[in-house]
Amino acid sequence: MKRCFTVFVILFALFAVSAHPQTEKLSVAMDIAKGETITLNPYIASDNASVVILDNLYEGLFAYDPQTGKPMPALAESYSVSQDGLSWTFRLRESYFSDNSPVTSKTFEISWKYLLQGPLASNLDFLSSIDTPDESILVINLKYPISYLPSLLCQPCLAAVKPSDSSVFSGAYKVMLQTEKEIELKKNPYYWDNTGCDEIVIHIGSDSDFSEDFLNGGIQWSLAPIENASDYMKVSPLYGTTFLYFCSPDGFFSDNNVQRALSRLIPIDYLRMIQSSIIPSDSLVPQSGAQAEFETSVSQDLKYLSSDSELPVLKIAVHRGDSTILSGQLIQEVWSSRLHTTVSLDTVPSTVYTSNPKNNPYDFCIITWIADYYDPTAFLSLFRSDASYNLARYNNPEFDRLLELADKLEDRDRYLLKAEEILLDSGTVIPISTAVSTNFVRSDLIEGWYPNPLDIHPLKSIRFKQH
Repeated sequence: MKRCFTVFVILFALFAVSAHPQTEKLSVAMDIAKGETITLNPYIASDNASVVILDNLYEGLFAYDPQTGKPMPALAESYSVSQDGLSWTFRLRESYFSDNSPVTSKTFEISWKYLLQGPLASNLDFLSSIDTPDESILVINLKYPISYLPSLLCQPCLAAVKPSDSSVFSGAYKVMLQTEKEIELKKNPYYWDNTGCDEIVIHIGSDSDFSEDFLNGGIQWSLAPIENASDYMKVSPLYGTTFLYFCSPDGFFSDNNVQRALSRLIPIDYLRMIQSSIIPSDSLVPQSGAQAEFETSVSQDLKYLSSDSELPVLKIAVHRGDSTILSGQLIQEVWSSRLHTTVSLDTVPSTVYTSNPKNNPYDFCIITWIADYYDPTAFLSLFRSDASYNLARYNNPEFDRLLELADKLEDRDRYLLKAEEILLDSGTVIPISTAVSTNFVRSDLIEGWYPNPLDIHPLKSIRFKQH
């Protein structure tokens, strides 16, 4: 009897292992535009595809809640805020990089000082100074009170990073392999929290068809379009906006009067139809209610487009995508016929004109901006004159003043709304629609994936269902 019982136990164990392998590999598909690449450097990456992965490789004081997208404590075990709101003190939890070296308060100090040298330095515009009285205590001193600081601190660029060694990671996963078509991640063995799957494979393609692998269960989450999979399609509005914007630093096309006049010429409703806009929007900040109210008439504005001298070439840039290219061609045709000058149109990766706005060679661009955090300043700060990342190279003292007042006074929503209206009235920004996310999820196979307005889905929360 004893031998029979032992055999039964062994057979049962073998069956359990075969039915539920100890290491389940989550497969994710991404479709990125031709010519674009995934950048796993948190100090320079700003495109959505790269950030989706970086959120899982690097972790900061706070992380995104998978269900709401709102901030929740991560490497910060606890924190307190001074009465004037200018000093935040964080106690760090015991945590380690993937090479088993500790994450300390000095880690953040070194990492953030390095960030200040790069293109995403504007993410630290709020910072006055850092104090590190102890390895587990980090004190952040602000230039002005920021109630939404935890949301800001979720961003990968503000995570715990070792600038001197890109092969170590503070997040739930580490990179094992990266090629143009595939990125393999493996669980960080020293990560402080639980993870759903030990291994992740991210398949990358341009105009690739992942439909067959998705439908047979080989891919469980796809950010790329999948045919004949409406039952698995998750469509939800985002805290993001698709908009056009002028970005001429000087010269004829930097004049707000000219920008207003040109923006009036754009058949915006037809443009929205081309873009298949599900949620048309006149505001930059989703659902803020702000909209442009030009004080001058159309006939007055059009006078600004007349010039006794020869006009310079107006250079437009759009990123890849049939509807986006068609939109650019429409604007090019309308403006060429009215200005009687050359209007050029280039189709380039969006990173060409968004990675470093100071060096943007174009006068007019299009972008879909998905906020990194839940606050109107995630959009408005892009146009602050003193921001190191000023998308349109916009400069308006009254706009800056209102943003500053909003940070200091209780009635901040009113000041932020007024600032947005000034920006829209300038003609610099032309909203098209509220952004929408489309994901395909094998919810019959996995759990822990939730739609949220930031389209943030931490891989550590996703796991295979136990059948």
